[in-house]
Amino acid sequence: MLFTLFTGFAHAAPITVKDDAGHSLTLKAPAQRVLSLAPSLTEMLFEAGGGDKLVGAVEYSDFPPPALKVPRIGSNQKLDLERIATLKPDLVLVWFHGNAQREVERLRALSIPMVYFEPHGIADIPGVLERIGQLMGSERVASAAATKFRARHATLQKEYAGRTPVRVFYQIAQKPLLTINDQQIISDVIRLCGGVNVFGKESSLVPQLSTESVVAANPDVILTARMGGSGEGAVRAMDEASLAGWLKFGSLTAVKNKQLWLIPGDQISRHGPRILDGAQAICMALDEARKAK
Repeated sequence: MLFTLFTGFAHAAPITVKDDAGHSLTLKAPAQRVLSLAPSLTEMLFEAGGGDKLVGAVEYSDFPPPALKVPRIGSNQKLDLERIATLKPDLVLVWFHGNAQREVERLRALSIPMVYFEPHGIADIPGVLERIGQLMGSERVASAAATKFRARHATLQKEYAGRTPVRVFYQIAQKPLLTINDQQIISDVIRLCGGVNVFGKESSLVPQLSTESVVAANPDVILTARMGGSGEGAVRAMDEASLAGWLKFGSLTAVKNKQLWLIPGDQISRHGPRILDGAQAICMALDEARKAK
């Protein structure tokens, strides 16, 4: 009886977490009915041991497979507030800079506790897992997942340290032509693999480019994501429609050496546990570019 009482008190202890917006959130007890406003956060929630608490998720929350059975609550740009109200959530996981601010403000009016997450580098991901685990009351599962992630990250760091630098252009859209700077997490993956983002010093997180600026930068390799792709590894993509426009620029090192690659989109574009699978694909592509130099 005494043990039961003490166990009850332990579970009743408040949980306080500081999120990536700098806010402190305190829950009286672990969350039981959770909404996820990003596919990456859905993956994080399951990895941290809280998947059974998920009662609603935005479109494209399709991994792991059990996430497909969860009710949809709109998109990251347009939420279905009526549906959300019927689900009676007690916590919302928000993608800090990925969700439309106007939608977040509309949701805030429902007075549901909200927590913001956005890892800026690979090393930030295990910390997000641990904090989600705290909020779910699944600390042991989350801690194990975080430890496994850190170990795998360290292995890749050791493996690719000291590799010959490779100049990389990462194309995230063709029209308009968009890339990423060094503040974006995919650029951190490129660095992990011994690559140098040729537009890393741009001031905008997602710079819009001219074709001429890419030709002038003369990357050794051009990468783009295979959207929706979660298959294994990188695929050489000399005939890929989104990259075919570069073939006319025969002076480009990436074109001369046939170093145009497709990367599994879901793995690299979602800032969650599977990003290291995407990293391995990028590392493989960069190794091929090194051989071709």
